[in-house]
Amino acid sequence: MSDPSHVVSVLQKEKVIPDVVPPDFIPTIFFTIVWPDGKEATLGNFLTREDTLEEPRIHVIYTPSVEASTASYTLVMTDPDAPSRADPKYRQFRHWVITGLRIPPVTESSSVVKTQPSTTPYRPPGPPPGSKVHRYSKYLFPKLILL
Repeated sequence: MSDPSHVVSVLQKEKVIPDVVPPDFIPTIFFTIVWPDGKEATLGNFLTREDTLEEPRIHVIYTPSVEASTASYTLVMTDPDAPSRADPKYRQFRHWVITGLRIPPVTESSSVVKTQPSTTPYRPPGPPPGSKVHRYSKYLFPKLILL
């Protein structure tokens, strides 16, 4: 999963690029979301609403540098297909925002450390009946320091 070209290819196939992120997007930190029952959001897989009801954990798979593990991050989870992919009038519906995340040195079970409560508490996916598959998108952004 640490191959940026593979990630970009899947995001293009699912039209996340360019619908959600710009065409020049290149991932630099690879992570997955894991729910308490062990279900995992991996690139392009399908989960039911029941699979995602409780707040998940964030697991880092790969970071390219030591600096990544000492920085502070914000996680954002949105639904670009709200209420449906055919009519995304509420595009980028916010499901979860956490600031102040820390990435420990990556091991096989590196969970991101929350240093404060969620800015937007976790709201599980809830697509309307008949709205078809939604592309719930999750991103980690580094904290910018303004001088």
